[in-house]
Amino acid sequence: MAGPTNPYEGMLGGSYARKSSYQGKKRRKGESVREQLGANEKEAARLGVTIAEEFIDDDRSASRHGANAEREDFERMIEWIESGKIHIAFAWASTRLQRDLAVYVRLRDACAKHGVLWCYGGKVYDLSNKDDRFRTAIDAVIGEREVDELRDNVMRSLEANAAAGKPHGKNVYGYRRIYDPFTGAFVRVEKIPAEAAIVREISDRVAAGEAYTRIARDLNMRGVLPPAPEWTWQQVNRLAEWRPGLPKDGELHPATIQRIKDHRHLQEEAQRRLADGEKPLDISRDFNERGERRIMCRWVAPTIVEFARQTRYLGTRTRNGDVTAEKAWPRIVKASTHARCLLIIRARKDSRKWNTRPGAAKNWLSGAMKCDVCEILTGSDKRDSGPRYCCVQPGTDDAKGYHVSAETGPVDEFVLGKLLDWLADPKFVAAFTQDDKKVLAEIEEAEASVALLTSELEEFYVEAGAGRLSARALSSVEADYLPKINEAKERAHALRAPSVLQGIAGASRADLEVAWPQLKLEQQRLIAQTLLDIRLKPRGNSGKHLDVSEYVTVRPLKLVA
Repeated sequence: MAGPTNPYEGMLGGSYARKSSYQGKKRRKGESVREQLGANEKEAARLGVTIAEEFIDDDRSASRHGANAEREDFERMIEWIESGKIHIAFAWASTRLQRDLAVYVRLRDACAKHGVLWCYGGKVYDLSNKDDRFRTAIDAVIGEREVDELRDNVMRSLEANAAAGKPHGKNVYGYRRIYDPFTGAFVRVEKIPAEAAIVREISDRVAAGEAYTRIARDLNMRGVLPPAPEWTWQQVNRLAEWRPGLPKDGELHPATIQRIKDHRHLQEEAQRRLADGEKPLDISRDFNERGERRIMCRWVAPTIVEFARQTRYLGTRTRNGDVTAEKAWPRIVKASTHARCLLIIRARKDSRKWNTRPGAAKNWLSGAMKCDVCEILTGSDKRDSGPRYCCVQPGTDDAKGYHVSAETGPVDEFVLGKLLDWLADPKFVAAFTQDDKKVLAEIEEAEASVALLTSELEEFYVEAGAGRLSARALSSVEADYLPKINEAKERAHALRAPSVLQGIAGASRADLEVAWPQLKLEQQRLIAQTLLDIRLKPRGNSGKHLDVSEYVTVRPLKLVA
């Protein structure tokens, strides 16, 4: 294999190249690894080695601090080393192979065991030689220390920027960053008026109880351009499958459809590449690298939720969930609106067992009224006699399930009458015309009370479990704590009331009867969920002859007045 003067002549080599990240340099993606492979090729030619295989990990970290993405080709190179397919591994520098001592030891041992050499920095190392092991170990330690120092510097910079209220990461929809044109130094963040108006609209509509899908559909139909950070594999599939006249086109603005038609060449490319077996994820990455216009991006429900719960739109800078700077940039959303958004999002998430989409249920009190027997939220179905509310809890063991049912019409009419009477009460007006600071203070106080009382009660349960508290004493403690916990929960629950109530609370009964049908169904349901405790009772065999007030109870939840 080796010649008399060149011990490496005729060997088979593996060429490894890696680049950690291209943040801010996406257009150079791939250049670094090509440069490394070219340098490896020249070094192999100088030694008389033939490159048998190239191993490339692009956009992959080699440090223990990096993301958890596996270096697929590094693992493949290890397999080639262990199977004897190569005799020497080339890299531009030690740090291209690894920046983690644990990985160095693994690679060193594999090469030493199978007689594979290393070549980096113009020098060949024999890992079975103690001096070469020592030299490569020093390089490995230096490489690991360099990345540790770099990480420490980055973390210090992040903490300092957070404390100073400077933004971090990508630009956020609704804002733009202003930099000094001469020095490039960050100056300030300012609002983009058109985008800020959309953010404010989304938050107001979520706070008013509208369904996320309805908001997204409306924005799409109006032709509002959505945030489009990059192509996704789902968008590639949608582009390939799109054709004029699809039912979904009715939910899009004509300008959006025209953009797709204007990029027919991009659709044909996606269709051809998919037909050739290429993965949509790889196509999406290619589109992103080329900077292709993101014509298939849409407003979707998760984006609506993400916008509605973002604290950055309050003008605050956060780090790891903690506020590091108030008024770091202009506020777009009112604090009280944001608080109601969070409560409504949480309430809908908690009720997901029964209805995952707030705009999907067809009947008003589905998910808002409880079965009086099992206290599970009722659902609805349709029988020959018409739609009805019904218990959805199956029986367990010998216990009977599906405890209650009733036609929707009489129940809706009865509950609505009670609700409108209450909405016309002046006491209700006082409870829901508080200023922002008072609303937020009440929310914090109610939720803190629930957390504190629950924590204290759990401590008593621990004591009882350890035998240090008698059953009688525990019963006495529960009698004291449980009502207080329930009361605090009701106070917090009442604050979930959507902001749309501020426009109708305190109106006359006649005006309320006109305004109520104008609300969307999901808003009506959210009002019932947050303001009323509604119970459906069993009716027995004579149920058809009972007045609705005998099997439905309605109680206004305690307001924070």
